[in-house]
Amino acid sequence: MKQILSLLLSLLVLLSLAACGEKRPESEGKPDGTSSTETPSKATSLTVLSASPALSGALEEIASAYRAQTGVTLQLQTQPRAAYRNALQTALDRPADMPTLFALTGFDDFDAVSDRCADLKGTALAGFLSDKSLGLTDGGKLLAVPIDVTAYGLLYNADVTDRYFALKNKNTPYASMEEITSFEALKALAADMDAHKKELGLDTVFAALPLGKDSSDWLPHAASTAVYADVKPDETLPARAVRGMKDFAFSLGDKVKDAVDLLFTGDKTNRQNADTRTTQDAMTSFATGKAAFLYTGSDRYNALQKADGSVLQKDKLHFLPLYLGADGENSRGLTVQPTRYLAVNEKASDAQKQAAVDFLEWLFSAEEGKRFVRDSLDFTAPFNTFQPEEQPDDPLRRDTLRYLAKDGVTSVPDFSAAYPGGTLHSDVSGGLLAYTRGERDWDDFKADVKRMWNNAVENGKDLLTIDD
Repeated sequence: MKQILSLLLSLLVLLSLAACGEKRPESEGKPDGTSSTETPSKATSLTVLSASPALSGALEEIASAYRAQTGVTLQLQTQPRAAYRNALQTALDRPADMPTLFALTGFDDFDAVSDRCADLKGTALAGFLSDKSLGLTDGGKLLAVPIDVTAYGLLYNADVTDRYFALKNKNTPYASMEEITSFEALKALAADMDAHKKELGLDTVFAALPLGKDSSDWLPHAASTAVYADVKPDETLPARAVRGMKDFAFSLGDKVKDAVDLLFTGDKTNRQNADTRTTQDAMTSFATGKAAFLYTGSDRYNALQKADGSVLQKDKLHFLPLYLGADGENSRGLTVQPTRYLAVNEKASDAQKQAAVDFLEWLFSAEEGKRFVRDSLDFTAPFNTFQPEEQPDDPLRRDTLRYLAKDGVTSVPDFSAAYPGGTLHSDVSGGLLAYTRGERDWDDFKADVKRMWNNAVENGKDLLTIDD
């Protein structure tokens, strides 16, 4: 009997303790029924500032679909790109109606408002990035994510390279382009392809690139591979290091010479007349199957298809990085230029910031959102959430995304908007022209590049203009 009473007493004690520890509803935390902890209510509207007037219609369509699905209203504001930076700073300083989500058009926008960008590190959105190095970071914080990119590299026609690999009398050990992961391999391949030009129907292995005014289409982007070697490895935003880099070392100068000699192989006329050629000449040579490689950007497929006599097949176009022979270059990818970023306003409420992140995660991971990105915005979005069937139909852009997704490969930043200004571009282009013509020694040109860079840094702060 005593044992039964003891058990009952123990049970009553346990029950009373459980009742004391039972969690009450938060509304019971105060006498008036209000919660003892203030939780921000979910935001029902989100102000977005865009730098793309041409995309206003697509953005309205996206806003309507998102409101129908979530009840959240997107308040869209658009400013012309030319005046965007000033408009962005003004909008962020408004006491009311300031944007929670805003576009950045490049490094300079970021420099102007980086202190207003919320840290996105740790969000699902950050995990979506195919190449984490593409984000704009500072002090270990991810402050802006790229949403549209253009890549630059050696485009090759697999219809030609496959025919080369099938040759019984080829003089290299390579069986596919997947084995070409260094400058030495590329050089050996090109030399043997040159020896078999007639069998392959080629006039030249590399489409003859222009020097002079048209070199602005390729030279600033290609130069990024060489410049990157001299950027401080601990710099969180490499463009800042490039902008203020004095005493440019040009440490890959001799390797750049080897690459120039390779890219400008061909008959003597091609080397002499590089200033009279155009970008269109180079694209036509490649499009008609007369050249196996072309250094170009991922935005050039339509122009290549429209070239007179184009024989290109969609599934035969692929990119290769511009190898220079630098250490560790087999882990370097294409040169990538994000053309649009998005950032979240650090001074917005927690609810607003979360609403912005929720919207971006929907746009770049939900089936409906991804369809808008591909079909309405027409972005090359560098996220791993897009399946092959959800990617752009354009083969150059698809191959860009393939490269971004490669394990162990990091993109080379495109510094074309960060070079010092003045006449740097025209001076470098002119020096290369003199070298290819045999009018200037490479060592003299290399010394001139250092001098021209340092003069440009000292004499002005304007950005290099590559559109003139």
